[in-house]
Amino acid sequence: MLIWYKNLPHTNLVESESLSSTPDYFITQVVALRYDAQGNLIERINAEQTLHYIQTSRTLLENPNIDRYSISGSWHAHASQGTIEDGSNDILLSRNAEAVKKYKQSEDVILHADTIHYLDQDKSLTSQGDAILISSQGKTSAGKIITYINSEEVVMTGSVRGNYETTH
Repeated sequence: MLIWYKNLPHTNLVESESLSSTPDYFITQVVALRYDAQGNLIERINAEQTLHYIQTSRTLLENPNIDRYSISGSWHAHASQGTIEDGSNDILLSRNAEAVKKYKQSEDVILHADTIHYLDQDKSLTSQGDAILISSQGKTSAGKIITYINSEEVVMTGSVRGNYETTH
């Protein structure tokens, strides 16, 4: 008597392609704090949920609220989505992005845009896509607005338009 037994190769029940688009982990109700070497709070991130994707080395934030503190002032930002690349302190905010810069020596500045990108190395906020800057002097729109955290410098490019009122 001869019995033939055919071994089928082991197969995954879940295709590997479908796993590449799913997060390797997620965390809900996130509060992350970062301090400088002297123990001063320099950043607070709140998000309803974070999703980390190992394939793209990034973390997505759902409804993030971010506060950054520096010697010259602080800024607060929120959006529907945010992205942080692994190993980076840069934060890209998208969908209904807004940032408020609070200076210690001058008036606050409000930024609205499709995306606001905080670049840690430059200490800047780059607003693009229907970018609007609102200050005590008026309202300015541009294709791109860059504000620097540690100064009052603002750079605007691409169809810059403004509405200003003078006070007497």
